[in-house]
Amino acid sequence: MKQLTLFPSAKINIGLYVFEKREDGFHEIESIFFPVSPENSNLEADKLTVSVCSSESEETLFYTENYSEKVRMIECGLDYPGYPQDNICVKAYELLDADFQLPPAVIVLEKHIPVGAGLGGGSSDGVCTLMALNELCDLNLTETQLLDYAAKLGSDCPFFVHNTPMLVTGRGEILTTLEEPAKAALKNIAENYRVELAFSPDCFVSTKKAYSIVPKRKKDEPIPHMTELVMEPVNNWQEKVINDFEAPVFKEFPQLQKVKDSLKEIGAAYVSMTGSGSAIYGFFRK
Repeated sequence: MKQLTLFPSAKINIGLYVFEKREDGFHEIESIFFPVSPENSNLEADKLTVSVCSSESEETLFYTENYSEKVRMIECGLDYPGYPQDNICVKAYELLDADFQLPPAVIVLEKHIPVGAGLGGGSSDGVCTLMALNELCDLNLTETQLLDYAAKLGSDCPFFVHNTPMLVTGRGEILTTLEEPAKAALKNIAENYRVELAFSPDCFVSTKKAYSIVPKRKKDEPIPHMTELVMEPVNNWQEKVINDFEAPVFKEFPQLQKVKDSLKEIGAAYVSMTGSGSAIYGFFRK
């Protein structure tokens, strides 16, 4: 079998505004996605190994009396909710299989990025599956095509195709390349700061629950855009670069406030919850 191993990374939200519902029932948001990986943080990446049959004889051996699916999903590491066959990696395979009739495959996911922490680890796993299958099966998909498939997987999935700081708007599906000087400011931050992530054990924040308790901003509310705020020194961010989910989620889970305070106490220049929680991150000077 042909095999490829990738290491899906994650993202943090630098600021996050939540606005009133749109006509389609989704909330408008505004945020900046910032990639985090073992290179710039204390995060351990997931390990994703995709194997595909490379001959008819292998395909014949792939199926057994008790197994008839074209893709096998094996999960290990941190607990992952749901059945393996419902994993986003399987959905990524099925998306491509519908268009390209892929050979049978085995996907092994060793999970290290916490689930339900606002880090986008699942989305990253799905996108890396697309990338692995693109290479293993010689699909020759362009970046534009990969972005299209990623968008079908989930709102924040296209970010992991770019994997560079980006402005996120709409319901989370509109990704815009940052313009200067915001782009230069975040590049400077990436060069001079390290991201430290901290977690509260057994604290799972439901996204649905978080949206139900967060106060919604008026669409015409006069507030500074995130791209303006990140151009200020990081030491000025704490009272300005706000995640709207943080205050209501901390009321439900006061232990997260303690996690945030602990990062401040050991010298973080800026500390925030990412997404709808529950991971807390701090920027520390290298």
